[in-house]
Amino acid sequence: MGLFIVILYTDGNLVASLMASKLDTTLGTIAHALEKTKYEDSDIKWKELDPKFHFSCQFSADLIACNEHNRFHHHNKYRPGQYESHTAFTLPGLYRVVSGINVFDPKFNIASPRADKSVYFPHTEKQKRFTMFRPAIEELLYSKADNDEHIGYLEDRKKPIIFSMARFDIVKNITGLTEWYGKNKKLRSLANLVIVGGFFDPSKSNDREEAAEIKKMHMLIEKYQLKGQIRWIAAQTGKGTARYTVPLLIQKELLCNQHCMKHLV
Repeated sequence: MGLFIVILYTDGNLVASLMASKLDTTLGTIAHALEKTKYEDSDIKWKELDPKFHFSCQFSADLIACNEHNRFHHHNKYRPGQYESHTAFTLPGLYRVVSGINVFDPKFNIASPRADKSVYFPHTEKQKRFTMFRPAIEELLYSKADNDEHIGYLEDRKKPIIFSMARFDIVKNITGLTEWYGKNKKLRSLANLVIVGGFFDPSKSNDREEAAEIKKMHMLIEKYQLKGQIRWIAAQTGKGTARYTVPLLIQKELLCNQHCMKHLV
């Protein structure tokens, strides 16, 4: 069959491996972060963590799939230990791995990331900016009304912005950034904080860890009285305007981050 299956790690890896075997076709994976190295001692503590994270399934799926793949691409800067940790390890009471993933196998390839140059370009190329979206960006950043898209507000618009956009989990640690900002009076006097990610209502999340982080985010905003200095924008998942609004927001405010950091050094 003229078919090529590409998959992104873990549960999907296992399904893709079975499909490729059944269809007798080429299998490839694109991965930048395997679960095993995200959590400290996740192999030794698998029994304790399994009800929540299903590590016994995830690690097994990654091992099987990575050895089945014909091509393996990881597109970030290589971090020693991520794949080596799968070479030999033990899940006490379940099984012991003595020859897991061979990082020297020629099927491992580093593919550099790609970006749409019409959206991501040097700040000096002002003629490429999507100026028609400036009113939408202004509303997204600075309106004081809370709604389904944003909560909190920025009292002093002259302050530079510390910006972060990520899903809400303990690895991305958005709540850690928020708490650090809340505790640092000097930083709060110099800059505003803008966060893009997650839902505002934790009940809308199907992920327990994300729901817990959302609840923590609300608690931190209240604890450190951050309204007036923080803008929390919900994850941008729609098509159309949102697709361009967020990249523009990032591009526009990264320059402000540099200005802010100069004052903090």
